[in-house]
Order: sequence, then C-alpha cells, then structure tokens
Amino acid sequence: MVESLIWKSESMEKASFTNIKELTEKVFEGTSKNYRQKLVYNLLNTVKSNNQKEFFWMFLRALNAKGDSNAEKLSNEISKFYPPNSSTFEKIAYSVILGILSAKSGGGE
Repeated sequence: MVESLIWKSESMEKASFTNIKELTEKVFEGTSKNYRQKLVYNLLNTVKSNNQKEFFWMFLRALNAKGDSNAEKLSNEISKFYPPNSSTFEKIAYSVILGILSAKSGGGE
C-alpha cells in the first residue's frame, strides 16, 4: 500500500513537471530566439550555482512581462512546490528551461 502511494505521488509529480514545461512553452511562444537564448543562458548559470533566489527572480520577472493566462497558470503550478528542496528545484528549473527552448519563435522561425 505504501509503495502504491509513493508511485502515485511520483506519477503526479512527473505530470506537474511536464505541465510546467508545456505551460512555459506556451508562455514564451512568439518570443524572439535571441531573447530566449539569453534567458536560458542566464537561468542555466543560476541552476549551476544552485541560486534558487536568483533563478526565480529572473524567471518570474520574465513571466510577469508576459501577463497572459498561461503565465498565471504556470506561476500557480510552480507555487505548489515552493519552497523547493535542491532536487525539486533542479526539476522545476530544467522543466522551465526545456519549455523556453521548445517555444516557437515569432516571425516564421
């Protein structure tokens, strides 16, 4: 029974990280490739140094500039894990980064 609960919890957690990636992709759709590359570069540096405060400050600032309903959903999804431990922080961060990288650029790119 305990193993079943652990498996269910891990499955729900995985779905949440997938949802974070997909929402991030929607939020950054249409954003220029150069902007996304610079943001990803900066976010990766914060993950490398395990600087959660800087990561969330940078990402939420970029998210706030978007101001659409997907940005609000994404913020709510991330808040479920806040404050994250180191392992969860990495999962959130890489889900966000993959979402940004997967977003389609505007202008026919």
